[in-house]
Amino acid sequence: MAHDKQSVFNQMKLNIFLAFLLGLNAPSIGAWNLVSKVNADARGLPGAETLVSVASGTASAYPTAGNPYPGNVICLNATTCQFGPISASRLYNSQRTMTVMGCTSYYNCGGQITDTNVTVNTGMTWEEAIKAWVDKHGTSVTRTHAYAYSTATGWTTQICAAWGTYGAAYFMMPGTDSCATPPIPPNQCDVLGASVDLNHGVLKVGEITGSTAQATRQVTCTQSANVRYLVSEGNPVAVGLGVSTTLTVNGVKAGDMIKLPAGTSSLSIASTLTDNGAQAGEFSKTVVLIQSFM
Repeated sequence: MAHDKQSVFNQMKLNIFLAFLLGLNAPSIGAWNLVSKVNADARGLPGAETLVSVASGTASAYPTAGNPYPGNVICLNATTCQFGPISASRLYNSQRTMTVMGCTSYYNCGGQITDTNVTVNTGMTWEEAIKAWVDKHGTSVTRTHAYAYSTATGWTTQICAAWGTYGAAYFMMPGTDSCATPPIPPNQCDVLGASVDLNHGVLKVGEITGSTAQATRQVTCTQSANVRYLVSEGNPVAVGLGVSTTLTVNGVKAGDMIKLPAGTSSLSIASTLTDNGAQAGEFSKTVVLIQSFM
């Protein structure tokens, strides 16, 4: 009997020792790590094309060992606030410009009109706040308008993605910052409206040269731009029956450079005829204007 008791005692000690080792290696329950990604596909932000651009991106929370974010939620100047991914881009003077992930226009970057946050309070731990966010959004969200930054010359030195709280003020969570050189958004000018029909009407011999027909379209550019509108087959263009036309854009011969401002402006396209030995009959021609940035 004494031998049997000793065997049981040794076995109990072994079990306790194994449980102690498992306790040391088990991850903390409910621990999360936060990451963000910015993609280099910048575009102008509606309502602020000359001031702000955005890039798409992803914000993720995944389970991890330990507790990367100890302590309670910090809501600056308030007891409740919003928690989620933010843009925290670095400015030329080392300060930060904060916006909320998912602001689709200049007017809703203030913080409350996006769907990438969750309401938290200062009585919660950071891990509880992250869990609340995961319960609402899942472990990852992606937005086409994710992270915003200024395009003013020399203003933004890095575009940064982070996590934080906001409401009365922004607080960026330490250790969640991810920065990269901001991509330069490509300029784009879009001509609005249907194809242009320049109709000279009925003309008599001797009235052809100098006859002008004109149409106006709206053009919207994301930034100010030096643009050439090239005629697909040269300028002037033979339109038939001994008649040619010279096309102009905003009073400048097509093919020469014009300057368009950022935002929406007028684009005046005109045709001026020349009689090169005109014959009676109907003439017409379809040409393509090619937009080229300088």
